[in-house]
Amino acid sequence: MVFNHLLGRKKICEAMLGHPAVQYGLSSTLIRIAKAFGFLYIQFFGYPFDIPSRILARKMLKILKGNPKGIVLDVGCSHGAFDFELARRGYEVIGIDLNQESLEVGNKIKEILGIGNVAFYQMNILNGIFQNERFDAILMFETLEHIQEDSRAIQEIYRLLKKEGVFLLSVPYAKEPQEYGHPIGACQAKNGSFVTIGEGGSHFRNGYRLEQLDELLEKAGFRVIQGEYLCLSHWLHASIFTFPLKFPLSLVGRYFSRNRVKVFVLAKKD
Repeated sequence: MVFNHLLGRKKICEAMLGHPAVQYGLSSTLIRIAKAFGFLYIQFFGYPFDIPSRILARKMLKILKGNPKGIVLDVGCSHGAFDFELARRGYEVIGIDLNQESLEVGNKIKEILGIGNVAFYQMNILNGIFQNERFDAILMFETLEHIQEDSRAIQEIYRLLKKEGVFLLSVPYAKEPQEYGHPIGACQAKNGSFVTIGEGGSHFRNGYRLEQLDELLEKAGFRVIQGEYLCLSHWLHASIFTFPLKFPLSLVGRYFSRNRVKVFVLAKKD
């Protein structure tokens, strides 16, 4: 059964295609095709369609499979690309994000599916709203680079995790990490320029190296269990049309590539 096959419904595709970032990033022709046939594509090949995200999804399910009754927090959840599959498997999931447009899409999907064990909130992780040690697992995929006070965010994650809880973190890889004095737009438009869509849609740094994340996590009190670079050859970067062919190849090919695209870390609160 493919990841997120439950999102293969026409109304769900229409909700996702209504997001402003899609309107900037896809041509009108591709949007029309997706509205007509996208739900079938998801039923057969799953969602999301980018290879790094699907590799992260496989890692996530492998790590979390031992505790299907846990409470999971997804920080920077967007429209819940990882959350609905976890909810289907029995987890209670809370997703938080600053981007209201993404959360509206997530809530539309939730309503269509009739799922009660997932909830979305517009919230800043730094605001300290949740009680101590509430969550069994916390996900933060492609979000830390959007937070100016990254060290403080990691400390907040540590506070929110139960003892023996796990933290799954993924960020873009940068050979030469850079910090920006102001947020840089993160959404690429059809003409190649970058625009900011809603709150939180910008970067305060271009990425990280593994040793940087190790230092941040250990300083906050975490024990790093696993850290690795996700490598993917340039020719394996897939479009929506080539994904069905390239994703299976990437599961093997990534072990032979030296082209680093992301950093993944699994940490634990003892």
